[in-house]
Amino acid sequence: MKPEFALSLSFDGIRLLHRAAGGWCEVGAVDVSSPDLSSDLAALRKKAGKVKTKRVRSKLLLPEGQIKYLTIDTGDIDDAARRDAAREALDGATPYAVDALAVDISAEGSKTHVAAVARETLAEAEAFAVEHNFNPVSFVAAPEDGGFLGEPFFGQTQHADEVLRNGASVEPDGIRVVVVSHPDPEEAEEA
Repeated sequence: MKPEFALSLSFDGIRLLHRAAGGWCEVGAVDVSSPDLSSDLAALRKKAGKVKTKRVRSKLLLPEGQIKYLTIDTGDIDDAARRDAAREALDGATPYAVDALAVDISAEGSKTHVAAVARETLAEAEAFAVEHNFNPVSFVAAPEDGGFLGEPFFGQTQHADEVLRNGASVEPDGIRVVVVSHPDPEEAEEA
């Protein structure tokens, strides 16, 4: 399954996006410095229910500042060897041990693009999204530069086992999250 929502987490704000033709539409946003963050997030969650009546399940779009990107020359090798090379390149490249990182790769000829994030960051993001009822099922990133091909996918959340039915699993998207529309300011004021 592919989640119908993406909860974009950043140090500037939290945005809820809904899957649409050609990309993602912004449902709404909340300022992280809000004095009533919990209430604002509850209102954002309520907006999600108006967009889609079925259960809200979201992928967590991690802040770019939390992702370590590398591009390494690996030659034309298989994905398993590329993953090994990526782990070797990450050794000492972050403050974390390699085993404490979630890693994804994309191949581009003889180059391997690497995206890595601390598992502790994933746990914090998941706990936040669960607390505010956004039913997080997976972790992703949306690289701002053109290096990493596609959407870095850091796996399913632990919460996914409670949310997904009949042994379903989350499928990564082939392309990164691209916002194609924002809410009408007049509609946002009415909500």
